Amino acid sequence: MRRLEEAYARGDYDPWNGGWLVENETVSDAVDRFLEAKEREGLQESTLDGYEYKLNNFVRHTPTGAMVRDVQPDHVHSYIHARVNEGQANEGEPSNATERSRYRHVRAFFSWAVENELVDESPVEGVSKPRKEEKEKAFLKPDDIKKILRTIDAHREMREGEPGPTPRDTWLKEMIRVAVGAGLRRGEILNLQWGDVDLEHGRLVVRNREGFKTKSGDERTIPLRGDALQTLREMKEARSPSDDEPVFVDADGNPPKPDRVSKRFKFYVRKAKLADREDLKFHSCRHTTGAWLTMQGVPLRVISEILGHSSTQVTEMYSHLSPDVMDRAMEETFGT
Repeated sequence: MRRLEEAYARGDYDPWNGGWLVENETVSDAVDRFLEAKEREGLQESTLDGYEYKLNNFVRHTPTGAMVRDVQPDHVHSYIHARVNEGQANEGEPSNATERSRYRHVRAFFSWAVENELVDESPVEGVSKPRKEEKEKAFLKPDDIKKILRTIDAHREMREGEPGPTPRDTWLKEMIRVAVGAGLRRGEILNLQWGDVDLEHGRLVVRNREGFKTKSGDERTIPLRGDALQTLREMKEARSPSDDEPVFVDADGNPPKPDRVSKRFKFYVRKAKLADREDLKFHSCRHTTGAWLTMQGVPLRVISEILGHSSTQVTEMYSHLSPDVMDRAMEETFGT
């Protein structure tokens, strides 16, 4: 009743003249409309899944049946800083990355709501944006990769003969090798088809396709050498696939879902008891590529091209890894 009285005072609601004079609907219904609009815009399925997950969680932090116009900055703040896995055994404080992701998703939703006149102004404007923590990106060392690959094999051998299905994660071993050797993002590696891979000349092309676009929007060619090239050769010889088949499929011949890739990788990183296991994720394979190239003295501009960064400013996150390279450069130029 108070909400209706306030709306009447604002001139938004008149019970004697048709009720609501401005468009008004529940937060839940508005979220559904937002997701439908984003789907029509052609957003990738993984991006839509992210919006759906985050915004449905946000709905739970608003009063039951709340209208979009009723949402206050306090509701947004409460959601952004809410504990993860509330009520579960693994409940904990949200990471800085989680808080920033929640903020971005809710801000995008209310920007859309303003554009569609569901609200006059976004309540997110009254909430401080979580500051990004400057944290070095975790990457894998050669011994770490060997431990992960051995752990995948050991886990399969341990489970053989036991009740339940035996893990068949050879596909993940192959994916890790190629991701580290080519610096591919998760979406890029799952989008890869055999027609994109030129084993004779040792290179692959990261292409845009219907339902998938690279982060920068640009396609790029990546040279293949060493373990990544050998892995792809062995995979192709074992399967004899056609050009339009996906490169990476699971033991059942199906492309693994993005979340499955991330969860299985994290499972084995923890099982291998790596030192940085809580900071490592599948995207760390890509950071590993950048870190190793940097420590070999490869110019940041070249690394930027390989990784498909929008600018060398992004690549500068690895610059702290190359003090020896700078020492050698000064030694060679000026001597002792």
